[in-house]
Formats: sequence, structure tokens, C-alpha cells
Amino acid sequence: MIFNDISKLQNIVKTNDIKKALKFIEPSKKLPLKSTRKRSVLMVSGHQVKHLNKIDELPADVIMLNLEDGVPKEKKEIARVMIAVFLSNIKDLNKEIVIRVNPLNEGGIEDIKFLERFNFNAFRIPKVNSIEEIDDVFMLTNKEIHASIETKEAFFSFKELHHPKLTTFYIGLYDLLNELNLSHSIISLNNPLIHKILSDFSLNSRYLNITPIGFVYQHYKDLEGFSKWCMLQKNLGIHGVGCITPTQCEIANKIFDEDLNFAKMIVERFEREGPFTIEDLGLYVDEPIYKNYKQLL
Repeated sequence: MIFNDISKLQNIVKTNDIKKALKFIEPSKKLPLKSTRKRSVLMVSGHQVKHLNKIDELPADVIMLNLEDGVPKEKKEIARVMIAVFLSNIKDLNKEIVIRVNPLNEGGIEDIKFLERFNFNAFRIPKVNSIEEIDDVFMLTNKEIHASIETKEAFFSFKELHHPKLTTFYIGLYDLLNELNLSHSIISLNNPLIHKILSDFSLNSRYLNITPIGFVYQHYKDLEGFSKWCMLQKNLGIHGVGCITPTQCEIANKIFDEDLNFAKMIVERFEREGPFTIEDLGLYVDEPIYKNYKQLL
């Protein structure tokens, strides 16, 4: 936990007292930033003090501090300040921290300008339509830039979304279906259209050397269904998924995990001996196999 007692902060959020909130912001500290495996990305809304207070101990690879969907309009400003409060008071960053700002023309620019000075990994930009919007963000921050692929303009012009600071894509499946006038009822494990959307997202992201993160499964009590969606997305080349509960994170971490010890053995032995055979597994390790495990590491 970051604060032992959060009652004052909870009351500040309840009353929208910006002046009091600002007094809790400490001078920015430059803690070492972590780079994780991005198997699980947990959404934490900026106005939920109870959840913010636990971000240093949640079982997610990435904490997504959310200012967009899930934050009521009347709480947007206090949520922005609360994120600053918790980031400036955290004592140990043991995971990646990303801030999901509002759309750029709906407060996102102000979010970036206010939060840029604090210590975290990246800004996530929602509703991206063009590379020009990424350039606009680049002019405002030195942080990594992440982008949500949830508009039809972005989805059908992937190849244009290339920028040296752009490192991660998130598929906003529900918003994308809305844009395409498709019902959410088509979100089925066996629907080839959903497979194509996720496959195109994965392959285009990989083409640009950008990490693809899968969609948030909203039925948070359906853990069996969540597990199946994780397996499907992993098999389609997606790197990890968005989560809305710690339990989802634990499941995603297991499913998207890889045996790095085995990969390390393959790489080290190949670099020492060249091509070789693992008799017990019936596996012949040549250069393409070696390169794949090296990429994994």
C-alpha cells in the first residue's frame, strides 16, 4: 500500500476538492522504471482511491491508470490529480505504469501536460485516427507512447501508424465493433470474423514491431471464458491482455507465460555448438528455432 490511511483522500475525491488534493502531491522522484513481460494489463480508474492505493502490490505486469472510460465526467479533473498524488508518493515501482488519458480533443492534451513530470512509463492515447495525433503527443512528452486501436480509421490504416516512440497497441474490440455497426453479440470464441479482427491486429502490430495487447473481457466473473479468450489470443500472436480484476491478472500471467529457462538453454547451447538435437523431445534445433527462442528472451 502507498498510504496507511486513505480516508482524507477518499473524502477529497467525494467532494471534488482540487485545492486540497494538490497539497498531497510530493516532489517528483526518479525511481528506476521497470520493463515487464506485459502478460496482464490491469485497469485502475483514477478516481478510485482504494484501488490506487494498492497499485504497488497488485499481481499485474502493467498498471493502466485510467482517466478515460470508467471515470465519470464530473470526476475527470480530480482523477487526474489523484494519479499525480499516488505517483508522487509511491516508494517502489515494481511494475510498468501507463496512464490512459482522455481523447486528445476531450482533455487528453491537458492530462499529458499535467502528468508528464511524474515518474511512469508511458501515455496511452485512445481513439487514435492518424499518425498526426501521435506526432502531436510526441511534441508534449518524452514518455513512451501507446495507442488504442478502436476506430475504423486506425484499424484499416495500421501501416501508417509508425513512430519511434510508439511501442504498444491495445485492441479496443467493443469500441471498434461499435464503429463498424456490428453487435457485441458476435464476440464468440468460434466466430471467424472475430478471429480475423484479432489476427489482423496481431500481424499488423508485429509488422511494425509494436507489442499487441488483447482486449478486456468484460464478463469478469466468467473466469473459464476469460481463460479461453486468453488462449485464443495467445495462439493468434497477441502478447498479453487487458484485465479488470486481480484474478484475471493471475490467469493471464499463467497463460501468457513462457518457459524462459528452456529458451535460455536453447540459445546458449546453439551459440556454443550450432545446430543440435534434443532426443527426449524429438526436436531438431536449427537457426530458425534458435532465433525464435532468442527473440522470446
